Amino acid sequence: MRAFHPRQDSIMSFVALCNLGCSKNQIDGSVMLDYLCRSGHTRTDDFSKAHVILVNTCAFIKEAKQEAIDKILEMALFKKSGACTKLVVCGCFSQRFRGSVEQQFPEVDIWAGIDDWPEVFERSLNASVKPSYMRRLEEPMATQYIKISEGCSHACAFCAIPHIRGEFRSRTVSSIVEEAQWLYGQGARECILVSQDTSNYGRDGKSSLNRLLERLLADTAFPWIRMMYLHPALVDDEVLNLVAGEPRLCPYFDIPLQHDADPILKAMKRHPLSKGNRSLVERIRTTVPDAAIRTTFIVGFPGETDELFEELLAFVEEMKFDKVGVFPYSPEEGTAAFAMRPRPRDGTVARRCEALMTLQREISERIGLSRVGRTVECIIDNESNASGFAFEGRTRWDAPDVDGKVFIRSHKTASGPIVRVRITGADDYDLFGEIEQSLK
Repeated sequence: MRAFHPRQDSIMSFVALCNLGCSKNQIDGSVMLDYLCRSGHTRTDDFSKAHVILVNTCAFIKEAKQEAIDKILEMALFKKSGACTKLVVCGCFSQRFRGSVEQQFPEVDIWAGIDDWPEVFERSLNASVKPSYMRRLEEPMATQYIKISEGCSHACAFCAIPHIRGEFRSRTVSSIVEEAQWLYGQGARECILVSQDTSNYGRDGKSSLNRLLERLLADTAFPWIRMMYLHPALVDDEVLNLVAGEPRLCPYFDIPLQHDADPILKAMKRHPLSKGNRSLVERIRTTVPDAAIRTTFIVGFPGETDELFEELLAFVEEMKFDKVGVFPYSPEEGTAAFAMRPRPRDGTVARRCEALMTLQREISERIGLSRVGRTVECIIDNESNASGFAFEGRTRWDAPDVDGKVFIRSHKTASGPIVRVRITGADDYDLFGEIEQSLK
């Protein structure tokens, strides 16, 4: 593979990024792009002009793998119709499959994994600066993610993440705080902590999630700090009490429970079981009465009968979660569940998903209507294209991309990204309101 030297050859200096996958992957791709730009390349958003194209991939489920393949082939067309001379595939798809698929994609010049991409880029793209958290921030600028750890050490039967990203490993508190301070200096006002298992932070010997939150509160000025991806077995009272007593910590708990029926939870190798999950919900609502709880469920896992699915429906009706994501089971090679049988038919799984989402829509609308008349803080994400509304934003109870929005009418100027909004209406997922006051 021939290396080239962008500082010496201005013809081969433009790099473009095609970023796929979750928020964690989005951070990774942006860091890679910044790394190349600090090494002498120039960013372009025009793939036809890029001499180097990065395709940062996901491979969590089969749909993500197919999207990765489609994007690789799409970007490969620019080797004929554009300026591209180096097509680089990185991220989860490359990490998981490069050894078995390299021959199937002769268009790809460089394969890079989760951990070895700096070495690969140095060897193949003449990049030799030190990797860092610095990156070009995407809109909305006011909300930014920080990845606080890598990998996962749980053994959930359905999940390929440990096979792809390895054992759980925390970043240092100081490096996270330094990144947070930099983000705040760039204009971010909502900091979202993400990882494969945020509640496990520091349990590998470096610190704890509670101590990290205390440092962020003490050493940064973020008015909103949000956590996502908490494992139900590791949400402790120390964190709950901190959230209850600190208004800068969003009262938002994103906890994927995956199911409620004990036979399915046992087959999934998930813990706690149903009784423990109910106890957790009760602890959260007792300690943080105004909390929003978001969870996700996998429907159609091997062995799920009509009766076991009815248990899940009854659980959702009883718990009345604020937010629910529903995903059909995806069999993944290399996982313990891949060989499990019987699997419900695709049509059955689709009907069950729709039934669960129909129930949740009704619950969500009731929760939204209960907030009509309240005045709450909202962060503005962008201007609105909806008729009659000036902005789209979110409350402390809503995370970007996965939850509902607040459509905001504005009779007053929004001088900052956080405003006080009086809620005037609601539908099944979104709220509607009017600005009462701008905040710093």
